Amino acid sequence: MRRLPIRAIVAFLLLLAGAAEAYEPACDPLALDLTLTPQRTLIYPSLKETLKVQTARPERADVVLIGDSLFSGWRTDLPAAFPATVVYDFAVGGDRVPNVLWRLQNTDLSGLRPSAAALLIGTNDLAAGTPACAVAAGIEAIVGRLRAMWPETPVFVLTIPPRGQDFHALDDNRLEVNTAIRSFGARFENVHPVAIDDDAFTCGRYRSPLLAERQSCDIYADDNLHFSTKGYVVLGQILSEAIGKDVPR
Repeated sequence: MRRLPIRAIVAFLLLLAGAAEAYEPACDPLALDLTLTPQRTLIYPSLKETLKVQTARPERADVVLIGDSLFSGWRTDLPAAFPATVVYDFAVGGDRVPNVLWRLQNTDLSGLRPSAAALLIGTNDLAAGTPACAVAAGIEAIVGRLRAMWPETPVFVLTIPPRGQDFHALDDNRLEVNTAIRSFGARFENVHPVAIDDDAFTCGRYRSPLLAERQSCDIYADDNLHFSTKGYVVLGQILSEAIGKDVPR
């Protein structure tokens, strides 16, 4: 049997790779349109919370938190996490990317000029079936809004934490979004990805399915989505370390 030259084999493989890349589906334009179009929340409790958060806007803030219930549930424990720091929790439970874009568009935060802004958003979008590529594009759009509003403020973008009974719900899309978030630091000036260690944050359950069946994680609430008081202590340590390292004092 005649053997093909190595160069021919390599060329053939490169051709296949190029063809696969050429046929890789682009992000659904409909998903992008829905995600990137600012929209007031359609959830009544979230709308009430939105108005409350907008009304509570302070005259100044050292740190601004932007996101959904994973940040909004932090309000009672913020002083312990950020002592001697004025923190404005501009997060609303149930929010998705379009809702955050709407709140940023309809709330004048330009005068705050915080020392740091932290963003945690996307888990509700994934739960609603929004493709990962659209969620990543939406998070990038929020980062762009924050950079335009506060050019001198470092923006810290947290990866989306695990969720679900075994902490692997929505994992394929969640990990894809988190990969995009990790690239922000190299692509955008003054933007800092904050990667949450999935296994450590889930008390070792993420990589140990047998452990997941027998043991709860006290960092999470019973729904394995929201965080406990201890969870916010851990999250505060993660974020404070990132902010302290990357923000000049």
